[in-house]
Formats: sequence, C-alpha cells, structure tokens
Amino acid sequence: MEDKRKSITIYIAQQPFKLLVTDEQEELYRKAEDKISQYIKSLASKQITDRFTQMGYALINFAIKETYLTEKQHYIDTDLKKSLKNLQSVLLNVISEMEAEE
Repeated sequence: MEDKRKSITIYIAQQPFKLLVTDEQEELYRKAEDKISQYIKSLASKQITDRFTQMGYALINFAIKETYLTEKQHYIDTDLKKSLKNLQSVLLNVISEMEAEE
C-alpha cells in the first residue's frame, strides 16, 4: 500500500518550496528547513545578505557534510565487516579446539 502524501511548504532563504511528503517525512523536512535557516542566519550575521549567495554557501556546506558522513559510514561499514570476520575466525578456531579436546 502506498503512503498517503500531503502538501507542505518549507521556506529556504525566504523562498517557498512546495513539496509532497508522507507524515513520517514531514518532521525530517521541517528539521532540515530549520537547520538551513539557522545556517543562513549565521551567514547574514557575517554580512552575507544576498539570498542566492546564502543558498550557494548553504548548498556547499551541507553537500560537504553529506559527503563526509557518507565516506565515514563506508569506512565504518568496511571496518566493522573486517572486525566481524576476524571475530568469526577466532570463534571458529575456539570451537575447533574445543571439539578436538573432546
């Protein structure tokens, strides 16, 4: 069954964006809207007041964070898989030794 979508409007640099989202997604979009607004306010406090420039800096900032987190997650996943394989190997050795002693 398809999730029912509803229309919401979020504002980025005073620009409205109409979106269709599920109830579960709405909170995520609202949080994103708030984070972007906070970042743009910090740019405005640094005398960067052009909306296009603010959105450009925001886009760069959030793209860098997303790229960093994606790469970090890949490293964690790879490292975790390696550690689990090592653990599996140790457990198999322990089991083999226990069976040999019996």
